[in-house]
Amino acid sequence: VRVPGLRGERAEVNSVAPLRHLGRFRLVAVGINSVIGGGIFILPAVVVALVGPASLWAYGVAGAVVLGVGGALGSLASRFERSGGPYLYVQRSFGGFAGFQVGWLFCLARLTAMASLLNGFARYLGALVPWGADLAARAALVAVCAVFVVGTNASGIRQTSGVTNVLAVVKIAPLVLLGIAGLFFVSGDNFAAVPYRPIDFLRAVLLLIFAFSGFEILTVPAEESLRPRRDMPIALLATILTVGAIYVMVHAVSLGMLRGLGSEKAPLATAAGIIAGEGGRYAMTAVAALSTAGCSLASLVGGSRMLYAMSSARQIPGWIGALDARLRTPVAASLLVGGLATGLAVFGTYEWLSAVSAGTRLLVYLACCLASLREGRAAGNGRGRAVAALTAAAIVALLFGLEPGEAVAGMIGIAVGMGFYLAARPGRVVYEPEGDLR
Repeated sequence: VRVPGLRGERAEVNSVAPLRHLGRFRLVAVGINSVIGGGIFILPAVVVALVGPASLWAYGVAGAVVLGVGGALGSLASRFERSGGPYLYVQRSFGGFAGFQVGWLFCLARLTAMASLLNGFARYLGALVPWGADLAARAALVAVCAVFVVGTNASGIRQTSGVTNVLAVVKIAPLVLLGIAGLFFVSGDNFAAVPYRPIDFLRAVLLLIFAFSGFEILTVPAEESLRPRRDMPIALLATILTVGAIYVMVHAVSLGMLRGLGSEKAPLATAAGIIAGEGGRYAMTAVAALSTAGCSLASLVGGSRMLYAMSSARQIPGWIGALDARLRTPVAASLLVGGLATGLAVFGTYEWLSAVSAGTRLLVYLACCLASLREGRAAGNGRGRAVAALTAAAIVALLFGLEPGEAVAGMIGIAVGMGFYLAARPGRVVYEPEGDLR
């Protein structure tokens, strides 16, 4: 069986075809579930600690950036029907080496995102009990969540999409209720401006990119989508706008309710406790746990499917991304990503993992904007090129919000990817994109 769009050797490692099952509604559900996770449950406290009430403006800037990225991705997604997403688009525009780097960065972003979300799962549940902050307790909670996520992802796309549909509703409804009910407890004094440094505002936007990101996963499982070229651009826009509206509402209410928001470990649980007492606090903690678990599942879906696409091109060892003959999912990739994410979640911090994930995602977004610029020039799309150029400039500025240690961690990850690329060079398959364009 030949890999579509590749020429040269026959690709025998992935001879099992993915199952097409994701329609427009399911794509939006996957997108919302991928984006709304630990970010909105934890980051409101982090960004308020950085810039105070100006964090609302930070949400606006982050939302504008991801809308620009979503436009670039939507334009590219409308031209392809193969799995790979950003990896495929950049490879089409700039060649195999650039495509590999973007694919590898995408995997690193999903890996660190999954680790951050597993950490957030343990952080929220651990906030309920005095012993929850202990390393052993955190490790146990992380392991429980990881087993559920990896098992669900490996079981099949039908089971995965079914779980994401349920979790999308479970997480959205309480957030909307919190946003509405919390209006009656808001104090205007909490919105008084406080001084902050410009670099702190940049850092706040960078961290919020992590909260907004995840929508790009919609473009990866194209071969499991019913009508990818038509549905993915719409699903991208619907996901970003829905998430943005929920985020701003929830953050504004939390800021108005909690004078000490910047020091909260579980801010939305505290806000729910003010509204509905101890029962509300426990209920919101459960929602946060389910939300972070669901979002980590979406991260694993994206990471494992990207490894499948890269193994199809023989840019990494074939066994990593090979599909199981019975389940028709990349089981080995799921176990690999899930195992590494579990270790990082236990020994890393939420903020550090979020920043590293945001930085690697920004590099992927930058490459996609450049690919959109190139494709837009060929298609004569002047407006799309202008948006892509402005978004690319904003991304470059946001990268200066990374701490030195976070940048070093990203460079180490890129170096590991280079090792895989060089090791796989003799068996690499040459990319031939023309068959995908319409």
